[in-house]
Amino acid sequence: MILYLITEEWNAYRSKFNWAEARNRLEDISQEPCLVLHYKQVPLETVRKLPLTAICHSGCGTDFAKYDVLDNADYRRLVLECDLPQIGFCGGHQILAYFFGSTLGPMRRLKPDEPVLSNYRPEWFIEWGVYPVRIVCKDPLFAGCGRQIRVQENHYWEVKKLAPDLVRLATSRDCEVQAFRHKTKPIYGVQFHPENSPPEFPDGIRVLKNFFSIARKAKTQQSPAR
Repeated sequence: MILYLITEEWNAYRSKFNWAEARNRLEDISQEPCLVLHYKQVPLETVRKLPLTAICHSGCGTDFAKYDVLDNADYRRLVLECDLPQIGFCGGHQILAYFFGSTLGPMRRLKPDEPVLSNYRPEWFIEWGVYPVRIVCKDPLFAGCGRQIRVQENHYWEVKKLAPDLVRLATSRDCEVQAFRHKTKPIYGVQFHPENSPPEFPDGIRVLKNFFSIARKAKTQQSPAR
């Protein structure tokens, strides 16, 4: 079973159901049922009782300053102490990186001559749509991919400085850290949205298939105690 943790602010999580499509995609790719819960609903002790293969951390549309996701001690403990394979998408990628000691921030202000791509954050430069991402470090997450992939992006924040325990795997012209992995744990972050990959751009689906393959392999190797 896959756990899909929603990193959004609580009221937005309860009122919006755009996560349902991502859940269906995760089930189709992993060929396992996907349990959807909010990050406040699953302390580490609960997770350890569930028959899980992996944890996926969602993206989020609410600014981090407007709710407690970066300061939530139970969520931080889950990420840092759980032995299960984990992957973060977009905002989830940033949260995982932050918990390990990385710094975050907006990409940059939009220049006067640059077009507004979305009303989401019109004053900021954003990556919004399908963008090329360059692989800079060989890893099983990108098995079968070329040196460059094209993936769905929807963000204006980014990882500014990666923590020492994390390894950069991919980059793009305007975003330095497009993917990372932990040096010793099966924990990954991707700034893009593989769970929302357009059919005509299947690289994100391949990345997810690779992650679930990594997770299943880790599950067979781990001891019964987690």
